[in-house]
Amino acid sequence: ELRENQGIIMGILDAAFHALFVIDENCIIQMVNKKSCEVFGWTKEEFVGSNINIIMPAHVAEKHDQYMKNYLETGMKKMIGTQRELIACRKDGSTFPCVLGLSETEKAGMICGFIRDLTKDKAAQAAVLAKNAELQIQQNLIMSILDASFDGLFVIDEHCTIQMVNTRSCEVFGWTKEEFIGQNINMIMPPAIGEVHDGFMKNYLKTGLKKMIGTLREVTARRKDGTTFPCRLGLSETKESGMFCGFIHDLTDEKAAEAEILAKKRLAEKIIDAAFDSLFVINERGIIEMVNATSTTVFGWTTEEFIGQNISMIMPSDHAENHNSYLERYMKTRFKKMIGKEREVEARRKDGSTFPCMLGISEVENGGSTQYVGFIRDVTIQKSLLLAQAEREASDSLLYNILPEHIANRLKEDPSHIADLYSNTTILFADIVGFTDRTSMMSPHDVVVMLNDVFSRFDYLVDIYELNKVKTIGDCYMVTSIPSDELEHDGCARVCRFALDMFKAVRAFNNTGPRHGQINFRIGIATGQVVAGVVGTKRFLFDMWGDAVNVAARMEQSGLAGQIQVSKEVVEKAGSEFTFELRGTLNIKGKGPMEVFILKSAQEPAARHSEIDRRKSSSSRALRACSMIDNFRD
Repeated sequence: ELRENQGIIMGILDAAFHALFVIDENCIIQMVNKKSCEVFGWTKEEFVGSNINIIMPAHVAEKHDQYMKNYLETGMKKMIGTQRELIACRKDGSTFPCVLGLSETEKAGMICGFIRDLTKDKAAQAAVLAKNAELQIQQNLIMSILDASFDGLFVIDEHCTIQMVNTRSCEVFGWTKEEFIGQNINMIMPPAIGEVHDGFMKNYLKTGLKKMIGTLREVTARRKDGTTFPCRLGLSETKESGMFCGFIHDLTDEKAAEAEILAKKRLAEKIIDAAFDSLFVINERGIIEMVNATSTTVFGWTTEEFIGQNISMIMPSDHAENHNSYLERYMKTRFKKMIGKEREVEARRKDGSTFPCMLGISEVENGGSTQYVGFIRDVTIQKSLLLAQAEREASDSLLYNILPEHIANRLKEDPSHIADLYSNTTILFADIVGFTDRTSMMSPHDVVVMLNDVFSRFDYLVDIYELNKVKTIGDCYMVTSIPSDELEHDGCARVCRFALDMFKAVRAFNNTGPRHGQINFRIGIATGQVVAGVVGTKRFLFDMWGDAVNVAARMEQSGLAGQIQVSKEVVEKAGSEFTFELRGTLNIKGKGPMEVFILKSAQEPAARHSEIDRRKSSSSRALRACSMIDNFRD
């Protein structure tokens, strides 16, 4: 039984991601794992019996034996029990940075060292190698491994009394091991739970009904200082010893690396069953020899239905048919495509449905036979969340293109009717001169192409100046400042600048040599009080009405080709940076005699250039969001 136990542990340690060395008091290497050979380049036979200083740079190697002698004489620990970053040397003479952690097995007189290569994996899991010796030595090594775990570990008896904790438990909760041992486990629980926990244990021992054991659940834990934190708790029971083992993963630090846990034979299966990912162990013929509880939950088969079956049962048919040939090819060539890597694949449940998952495979040598260990993590939820987020962003972007942002936000929160009175809104109408005569000689296709080209140039300017495009009616283009008494302070000035740039856009269009000749516009601007609201339920339209709207329309209709005609109120609100020219007094329909002005030009403060550049860089968010959704769906 001891040899079998040691074989399992040696196999697992050989699958570890970190190098391990065990040396005696003379600094002679007694044991290494497979990763040590991969990292340093020597074989196990070359390592065992050699001085540990072969993996050290020369200036350190020549002093190392003396360090050991000083420690044996004084007992003063400088490296043992700590982790330190240093430089290691490979067989080919190259060096690399690493983290070294040392521990001492007092009764065996051995020093155990773990080396983590910092050039490849700074978040690698700690791994250890146990020596094939007496049960007590093995237990000491296992405790060293558990103390290196990134998760807290507690072992309690039937009376809820703590029998064992690891170092991580002390770091997470704040008590020392001596303060933990012999205390009730409810010391790490909030008072409301701690007061009734012993009753939960008594009920379980009486009825055998499991509520928490064998499950994973998010709970709240309490530290020594009284603060609480969210964590994930996994519980298992070892009936032979009457002990209960609990692993606690602190959810406040999502970047904390998962610890690889090794334990005694009686705890091994239950600890594996508490893992968060599905686990499969298969032999060289692809036959399943071991699964954990998560595997049965995720895939739908029971443990009995899994054991003895080919691993291809969890694969889609196109992969399942070829899997045995993949294994046979690997056994012949030893060329690794999947082993030692993590890759996204499709898996199949008992009901035939498939789901995306991350698959990691490692190879384990155990007693002359080879086994393959695979961990599977279901990523369905993560992918669904990413797709849902992209769709929400696309939906919001499209809504923001139709409505002003603050109105769109109100509509999302309350879809009832939106209608408001705004006292300070600037309205612009633009119309193509001679549109009816021009288009009577054009095909419908050419008309639409021309309008789309010109109006798209205007739409681009609307985004830059953060204005509100209300609608287009034929060749008429209507734009306003953002209708909001709280948000608007320079809306009139921005509409005026927009109007000046509209003529730049028209000139740019005319420079392309349009097929049906050059075009010209009349533009009218007015400012004042409006009523604005959302119209429709299928295709939303944020429209507005009022005297100021009518005046703006009259400014355009009575305007001159190639000119921007504005009301007196626009001149007063636009600011001193604009140049206006009095056209005269016109008889405006519905208003009577009115002074009207022509907007000629505007100064361009340097500070405004950077602001316009910023707006240009953010004017295509809807297109980007839609593209994101297409990528996720692919």
